[in-house]
Amino acid sequence: MGIDLEKHRPVVTEPRTVVPPVDLSLYAGYQASASQVPALMAEPCRRGHCVPLTQFVKDWNYWVESRDEMLDGPPPPGADPFHAACIAAIVHALCARDGVAVPAWVHRHRAEPPRTINGSPLTTNFGRAVAAGAPPQCAAHGAYFEATMLDRGRPQQ
Repeated sequence: MGIDLEKHRPVVTEPRTVVPPVDLSLYAGYQASASQVPALMAEPCRRGHCVPLTQFVKDWNYWVESRDEMLDGPPPPGADPFHAACIAAIVHALCARDGVAVPAWVHRHRAEPPRTINGSPLTTNFGRAVAAGAPPQCAAHGAYFEATMLDRGRPQQ
């Protein structure tokens, strides 16, 4: 006893929904330069100002041929000093890792007081844990992040 499901399956002869293809060429190859990231960080985002930083790292790792353009800086005058320090720390660590010359503007930015890139003080347990595993270049900028962040977007080997 039971229902024979083979007799009750609908036969679909054509797609019910047709979705036109999307032209992704508008988005392909766009990488924000270091001078553009502060404006992106200043935009309200429910996930916080770290999203543009993470995207910068992903773009750096994927678009190797665009790194020179991505180092265009410094952050513009009037940029949030903390955001500029976060960008400088990330750029400094990426350049050190990949053997790229560190731009001079990177050395002019430091967060006071030092904290994680999401704003947590280093006096918290979380802040201390992040600082302990951060790349050494973070100390010069007072902006700390986990070293694993530098691997985001890296093509799989």
